[in-house]
Amino acid sequence: MSAGPMAAQRVGTEVALDFLTTESGQGEAERVSRRRLQVCAPLPESSPPSFIRSRAGSLASSVLDGLDKVGVAPAPILEEVPKASRVCLEYQHVSAWVPATAGSPGLLPDLRWLFKCGGKTADHGGGSDSASDASERPSKHRQILFDVSGCCRPGEVLALMGPSGSGKTSLLSIVGARAQSHMRQEGTIAFNGQALTKRLRRSIGFVLQDDLLYENLTVYETLYYAAVLRLPRDTPEAEKIARVNAVIAALGIDSCRDTIIGGHKRKGVSGGERKRVSIGHEMLINPSVLMLDEPTSGLDSTTAMHVLEILRGLATGGRAVITTIHQPSSRLFQQLDKLLLLSQGRPMYYGRAASADEYFSVLGFPVPYRINAADHILDLASGDISTPAREGEDARCFLVECSERLQRRHALEGYEPHAQAALLAVRSDVEAGRADVPAAHIVAAEIKRLELEADHLVAEDVESGHVAAPAGPRWGASYATQLRILFTRALVVRRFQSLSVQDITQFIIIGLLTGCFWFQRAGKSTLAASQDTLGLLFFELMFVTFRTLFVALFTWPEEMLIIKKERASGMYRLSAMYFARSAADLPLDFAIPTIFILIVYMMGHLRYSAAAFFANYFTVLLLALVAQGLGLLIGTIVAVPKTAQTIASIVVLTFVLTGGYFVRGIPVWIEWIKYISFVYYGFSLLVHAEYQGRVIHSCVDPALLSDPAASSVQVDVHDPDGNPMCHPVAKLQASLGLQQDPNDPNMQILNGCALLGWLLLYRTLVYVALRWKTAKN
Repeated sequence: MSAGPMAAQRVGTEVALDFLTTESGQGEAERVSRRRLQVCAPLPESSPPSFIRSRAGSLASSVLDGLDKVGVAPAPILEEVPKASRVCLEYQHVSAWVPATAGSPGLLPDLRWLFKCGGKTADHGGGSDSASDASERPSKHRQILFDVSGCCRPGEVLALMGPSGSGKTSLLSIVGARAQSHMRQEGTIAFNGQALTKRLRRSIGFVLQDDLLYENLTVYETLYYAAVLRLPRDTPEAEKIARVNAVIAALGIDSCRDTIIGGHKRKGVSGGERKRVSIGHEMLINPSVLMLDEPTSGLDSTTAMHVLEILRGLATGGRAVITTIHQPSSRLFQQLDKLLLLSQGRPMYYGRAASADEYFSVLGFPVPYRINAADHILDLASGDISTPAREGEDARCFLVECSERLQRRHALEGYEPHAQAALLAVRSDVEAGRADVPAAHIVAAEIKRLELEADHLVAEDVESGHVAAPAGPRWGASYATQLRILFTRALVVRRFQSLSVQDITQFIIIGLLTGCFWFQRAGKSTLAASQDTLGLLFFELMFVTFRTLFVALFTWPEEMLIIKKERASGMYRLSAMYFARSAADLPLDFAIPTIFILIVYMMGHLRYSAAAFFANYFTVLLLALVAQGLGLLIGTIVAVPKTAQTIASIVVLTFVLTGGYFVRGIPVWIEWIKYISFVYYGFSLLVHAEYQGRVIHSCVDPALLSDPAASSVQVDVHDPDGNPMCHPVAKLQASLGLQQDPNDPNMQILNGCALLGWLLLYRTLVYVALRWKTAKN
């Protein structure tokens, strides 16, 4: 019999908590015999909702403790996984290598390997290595895992333990298909005897050690968006919301459901609540396998115990739970089913966690009185415990050798209490120095036994009518739903940055200063004023594009880890995320620069006509989008912010110098650069909008012609039309030193098409770079 809380409600001056009790029949079949039990507790009349939730939580804990004393087990946190959907995970002979040295600093990777090997790189993944590759490996790669095997069946909690650097996280990432691209690996990973597929990956939950969540979303928003994107598309919206509420209640985070996640700059939920949100993110899909990387690190003992109780409850529902744990307390250790203890990448113990103290006692390393068994075995794995017969490191090597020999005979089961005789035989062989040559019939019998057990489970499922449901679509939500939800989420994520006072103040102040420096200067029709107007147009272009580009450098690097995590779990299509995020940025990209453009345009007295204004306005916005695309591209390819800023500075300054304002007599052999500069095309469009069809006068003061100290003979007059010193300019392009004729409409069409082309090219390359970055995951 099991029991679990369903819902809490206020009834008069009491809080009523409904419990659902379930009775199970013989064997694995569960009788549908459910009864509701209501428990009430007094409640003050003016109690806020938060107090009611807290009172209900305390009441639920008290009732469950009392039921546990009379033999009623807690009900699973979520509904049980159907038998046909349960997964047995096996990993056999897993070994892994990482580069022995880091790559060369700078922009280019370390190319010495290519020169040394004649342009051929070694591939160690998924197969055997050639003799030449194996001989090179010690100098180029460092082995971090050595022939590790084991399994985790539905209903079990398998803990990976070991000192720091023992390979726990590496093994978990390999088993969960999350290994880094530079890691070389060997071995077999099987899910119900089959390799992992993209469709199967959707039923696997993976919780990283670092809680990768959007800091500006609340707890409910985080889980809601994940539910809409990950749950099957035929699930009604009401059921998805109900699943979110059920997960929040099961994890005990209802009191902070409307609190933002928070981060370093903005306070949010606590560390324990943040970790439970990460677990809830994976619980939404009701996974068959749940993997967690150090979920208790950084938490106090009580919170850590609560997290592990949640994992224990999830395993009770027919899930295979694999977690890495660093230095657990004795209470946490007692909650584990199986344990894999790693020491420098080698297995030191694999088997039932409750049998670990017996195992090490048989080998001569008993757990001292009143010492936590977990602390003792971690000290053994670190080589910090010595005996009269063996020093610390010698003792560690002895235990590793015993474990490896025993595991060759019991590869997937590990140590169990009935294997004491085999363990004593292994100890005797190791102490005597006898070579380990396991009998072939022992290995064959072990494999045959496991195959028969798997066939029995399959046959049992077929007889009971549990057949696997037909595979649904690869993605939970439709493409249109992904676009809508991701667009909404992108707007909500940026709610604290949207139209921020700091950005608006910056644009207003810079706009006012610019308007004061060029105050009404562009309204005069002389060459002297026109030369100043060119500077105004170029500064208007530079400020908006520069700022947009350097802000865009940090867009994808800040979110890359979250994107990789969500993409690895099959949450959405990359194209949907890219289009939704780009569309969500447009309102902000257009709103704030509009303030700057209006101030500069009016105070500088640029051409007062609707056609000229909108041509100027949309040209600057188009330039901002092109510059943003370039910034996104550099930031995506170069993940290091300092390096990205260096590259962006070089590229942008090159484009500015060839843009047609600072340098007008570029040498022919390097003049081609201007054709790849978006500044060149944008500046020409701004000049065209300002001076097309406009009459400009050249006003020369005769007194300045004979003055060698005069910097220019051009003067500025108020009314050039009636002034005898002034005459209309015949060729404005030559008089202003422009690279294009502002009165040539064909050139301006080409300029606009060129900017649109660069915009599409940059955005396409950003998408390709994103696919490349996420595919490496």
